Amino acid sequence: MPWSNQSGGGGGGGPWGRGGGNGGPWGTGGNGGGKTPPDLEDLLRRGQDRLRGVMPGGSLGGGRSILIVASLAVGVWLLTGFYRVEPYQVGIETIFGRYVGSKGEGLRYNFPYPIGGVVKPNVGQVNSIQVGYRAGVGAQARGRDLPEESLMLTGDENIVDLDFEVQWRVNPLKASDYVFNLQNPEGTIKAIAESAMREVVGRRNIQAILTNEQSSIAQEVKEITQAALDEYGAGVRIEVVQLVSVTPPPEVRPAFIDVNAAQQDAERLQNEAKTYASREVPQARGKAAQIVQAAEAYRTQATAEATGQAARFQQVFESYKTSPAVSRERIFLETMERVFGSVNKVIIDQSGGGTGAGAAAGVLPVLPLTELGGRGTSGQQAGGAAR
Repeated sequence: MPWSNQSGGGGGGGPWGRGGGNGGPWGTGGNGGGKTPPDLEDLLRRGQDRLRGVMPGGSLGGGRSILIVASLAVGVWLLTGFYRVEPYQVGIETIFGRYVGSKGEGLRYNFPYPIGGVVKPNVGQVNSIQVGYRAGVGAQARGRDLPEESLMLTGDENIVDLDFEVQWRVNPLKASDYVFNLQNPEGTIKAIAESAMREVVGRRNIQAILTNEQSSIAQEVKEITQAALDEYGAGVRIEVVQLVSVTPPPEVRPAFIDVNAAQQDAERLQNEAKTYASREVPQARGKAAQIVQAAEAYRTQATAEATGQAARFQQVFESYKTSPAVSRERIFLETMERVFGSVNKVIIDQSGGGTGAGAAAGVLPVLPLTELGGRGTSGQQAGGAAR
């Protein structure tokens, strides 16, 4: 055997001794080969002998030795007051159970137990509370719905099935409030958040809750929950309130789906009508402005023409007062010019002073002089072109 230093008979003493018998670790021998129980008096006597060898003078009875032992014990006890605060923690120190201060990251010291104590809450961890449901564990696990938490009464006396999640963390600036003022943080935050959600949902109609006010609901619940926790001095900061599922109860869900579809159709038609109005109204306003501008231009033109005619008449009247005869003759000639300027004229010499036999006598008054004048003019133009 590896434990025996003898190769002879009589049995090995084992690892605890030499010689015969199975003494075991507590004795040097025995009868019957069985183990004997430890002798406590013998152990105490041996410990005292060793302590005397260490102490000066070899005696435990001196006051100096007792003082040294007490000093060593006190020193070891004081050394247990060192502790370390991690970056994501805050050290809350107490003396005789009374809060005395908070410590940041690093190696810190406080009086050890039972005089002092240290609590190190985790201020970096974001905690999550689920209201109305419980998520399953693992990828294949299914969540569990809790109707007693998720069913809520709306402002128009309908019922909505609403599941939401609250994410929170310990406020680093108020970690002492979290340690001393909250006995059950999870339960307190859950109760306040659920109460705030029921209050907010109770002020809204179900259509608004199901469609376009979910983000405002989450923000309002966050503000109400945070205000309540601050009033309680909880030392908790709400990070986000997220609506996970907002649906009508299963019994009336098909009817609400139809109503939602009709609501979407109504919104689509309203958007199309607004688009048409935004296109037609500017065109109509442009046409109206164009008509108004044309009327303004006509008014300006008519006014200017009337003003010019009045000024011309005034000038003619002034000239007429100066020389009436000349003015009357001029007015007569101008009037004849305007009258005969736009009609066909045939001039017949009645005096007979023309050359050739019967130059004017052969023209009868009943002839269509207008057509004759037109043909004559055309013939003269053609003859001139031929020559």
